Amino acid sequence: MSAMKVCVFHERMGNEIGASLHAAEFGLDVEVVTDTSQDPPCADAIEVLVANTFPRGMLGRCPKLRWLQLTGAGADHVLEGAPREGLQVTHAANVPAVAVAEFVWMGLLALAKDAAALVRQQDARLWRPPKSRLLAGSTLVIAGLGPIGREIARRARGFEVRTVAITRSGRPSPLVDEVRPSSMLPDALRDASALVIALPANRHTTCPPLIDEAAIRALPQGAVLINIARAAVLDHGALLRALDERRLHAALLDVHEKEPLPPDSPLWAVENLWITPHGAFVHPGEAAELSRLILDNLARFLAGAELCNRVDLSELAGPRSPDPI
Repeated sequence: MSAMKVCVFHERMGNEIGASLHAAEFGLDVEVVTDTSQDPPCADAIEVLVANTFPRGMLGRCPKLRWLQLTGAGADHVLEGAPREGLQVTHAANVPAVAVAEFVWMGLLALAKDAAALVRQQDARLWRPPKSRLLAGSTLVIAGLGPIGREIARRARGFEVRTVAITRSGRPSPLVDEVRPSSMLPDALRDASALVIALPANRHTTCPPLIDEAAIRALPQGAVLINIARAAVLDHGALLRALDERRLHAALLDVHEKEPLPPDSPLWAVENLWITPHGAFVHPGEAAELSRLILDNLARFLAGAELCNRVDLSELAGPRSPDPI
C-alpha cells in the first residue's frame, strides 16, 4: 500500500512545516511546494493539503484530496478553490490568536497615546506633549469572540478596560463583562470607546458588511476602530466618511480589500488612519505551533477521528443571514 500523499503548499513556512512532517513517524509521502502561484506538480496525487492560499479552482483539480488544513484563521477564500463535495477543511485560528491580540492592544495603546505623532515629532526634533487619553475606564466592544476575540478580551482587565462582546448567540462568557447578541450591535456600539473587529468573513458577516454605515454611525464621537479580521466585514466608505467628518478619532486597518495595498491607494494618505500590512499574526514560533497543530490533526485523520477546528463550508457563501456573527 502506497504512503499517503501530503503536500505542504506554502511560500513562507513550507520548508519548516515540511521538515516537521518528514520527521514524524507517520510514514507519509510529504512534498513541499513553495511556489504557490500555480498548481503543485503533484496535484493529481494529493490526499492532504497544508496551505493558506492557492490558485483559483485548484482544490477541484486535486481529485484525491480529502482534507485541507489551512495555516491561517480565515476560510473565506476556500470556495474560490472549487472544493469537491465532502472535503474536510480545518483552520488554524488558535495559532496566531495571542500574536493578533497583542497587536490589537499595541494598536489600542498607540492610538490612545498618540504614538504616531510622537514618532513624527522625534523625526522633526520637536518637543511637544502628546494628545493622550486613558484606556483605563474605557469600554471595548469586540465583534466576535472566537479564538482571537477571546485572547483580546483576556488582556483587557489588566488595563482596567470594560469589555462587551457581540456574538450570534449572546451567551455569557467569563472572559468579558457582558455579551450581547448580534441584534443589539448598534446599542452596544453606542457605549464603545473602541471597536475591534475579530469575526470571520462568511454569509453572516458579509454581503453586505456587518459593520456598515449604521454601525459606524452608532459609535460615539471620538471612538476608535481596529479591523484585524477581513476587509469584507467592514464598510470602508462609511469608515472613511467617519474619519473625514472627525466623528471617529482614529482607525487601524491590518486587512485590506486588495493586498498588497497598491502604492497609489488613497488610503495611505487618510488622516488618522493607520495602515499595516496584514501582519498582526506574525511571531517567531508560528511555524512550530502550526506544525504541532497539523501533526495532532494528522494523527486524528489517520485514526478516523474528528479533526480540530473544522470549517463548515456551508457557512461561507451567500448573502448575509438575518442573525449575524
